Amino acid sequence: MEIETGKKTKLIREPMPYGKVLIVEDVMVNIEIVKLLLKPYLINTEESESGFDAIEKLKNGKEYDIIFMDNFMPEMNGFETMLKIREMGYTRPIIALTANSCTNQAELFCENGFDDYISKPIDIRQLNDILIKYIRDKHLSP
Repeated sequence: MEIETGKKTKLIREPMPYGKVLIVEDVMVNIEIVKLLLKPYLINTEESESGFDAIEKLKNGKEYDIIFMDNFMPEMNGFETMLKIREMGYTRPIIALTANSCTNQAELFCENGFDDYISKPIDIRQLNDILIKYIRDKHLSP
């Protein structure tokens, strides 16, 4: 939600304590940044430092409102991880986190199994829109 305050709009971050997010990222500093950005929303977060670990969490029955997936990880990148997760029958939203944010690349993510993407550095408004769409609106709809 945004509120007009003169020339600027102020972003209102609605708490979503019912939300659950998995952050899949091989760089711990980036995990901490995402967790910091999610903190005002009171969303429950878990992290995985590899695609292999994320897959294990899902095999053990974990489910998330959103999986934020870094695209550039060693051993198994985000695209490969997402494909394996989809092969397991997982249908919940997987959002690509990518430093490669050109228009064609964004379409490629969405055409090949990702539900959406967020470019790095993370734009707070873009993150807010994703959280509203995939967490708040899903939990509030009948």
